[in-house]
Amino acid sequence: MHTLAEIERTIGQTFPPLFHQLDAADQLSWGAPHPQWSSVHFPRLQAAPPVLLYAQEYEPLPREQLHPAWEALTAEDHYNPLREDLHLLPFAQTGAGDHYCFWTNAPGMAEAPVVLVWHDDDRADVLAANLQDFLFRKMVEAVVAFDPSYSLLSSAALAAELQAWLGTHRQWLRADQIAALEALFARTDDIANARIDEAEAQAIVQAIIGFERLDASFAYVRD
Repeated sequence: MHTLAEIERTIGQTFPPLFHQLDAADQLSWGAPHPQWSSVHFPRLQAAPPVLLYAQEYEPLPREQLHPAWEALTAEDHYNPLREDLHLLPFAQTGAGDHYCFWTNAPGMAEAPVVLVWHDDDRADVLAANLQDFLFRKMVEAVVAFDPSYSLLSSAALAAELQAWLGTHRQWLRADQIAALEALFARTDDIANARIDEAEAQAIVQAIIGFERLDASFAYVRD
């Protein structure tokens, strides 16, 4: 499976238009796996950060892993077999192995919401109404309780890195999302001193991308 179109034809689901756009622009990849990734690939990526480079608990799935990830999630012998009425399409993962998925047959939704499917629990959390809102949310959450020990953002170049990150992502976000991130990322002293807490971040998220199902959870394992 070498293209998104080939994957879509095989599994009978489609990726959102924005995901296609980002794939075509080679913005979804963080470089090939490498034992010295931080010294080989990371410096090159920092000049024009690709999708969610500085996000917490986010690792993009390389295109060649998209179909295998879907096969694993939908396998009959999966230890948490997926409900037959759910169409989930993995596109990224956390460091713990939980998957971010597009919920492509979500009832009553104009676009595929993004959900987090927990690998060790019968639980999927609705994180955003669409991919654009998901990008915004992960960018907000990247500066919560900032600790350079656990972030690709650095204390020394924090302002420049945040502005470069927002610079590449502007074209994929709405005007209100850009304005909210500009205001948040301008508070570099508050960020550097870990004064942006979870409650403030979630208030921003709710104000900009809130909808009825945001942060709702549902069971995904087949009975």
